[in-house]
Amino acid sequence: MNVKQLIYRDEPLVLGRKQRIVYGVLTLACCCLGWLLSATYRPYIYANHINDFHIADTLGNLVAVPAAYCFFYAQSKKVTYTNGFILLLVWFIWLIYELIFSNTFDWYDILATTLMCLVMYLILGRK
Repeated sequence: MNVKQLIYRDEPLVLGRKQRIVYGVLTLACCCLGWLLSATYRPYIYANHINDFHIADTLGNLVAVPAAYCFFYAQSKKVTYTNGFILLLVWFIWLIYELIFSNTFDWYDILATTLMCLVMYLILGRK
């Protein structure tokens, strides 16, 4: 297997308008879920001093990976990249954000992003 096969699909995936709308709705659903959990779950965990293994701290990153993945598909009429490459791009962009633009650098956020990308890769597969 060469590098080209890891990056590009054998056949481009053509998405119709309805499919892109579904991906757009999934993007919004992920964003709303992240907001809802940050507004309810995180304050509850902090107020009750519950050790949830930093899930409350990393909710944004856990939800951002599927949101970014779905957003990519919602904006694309023809997808030529593999799922693995798209998830690698999402991971890299989120890593750059954490390193440069985030006010608080947190290893748990990077770990959460990495784990979510790996989980999505295992679920979706390379293609």
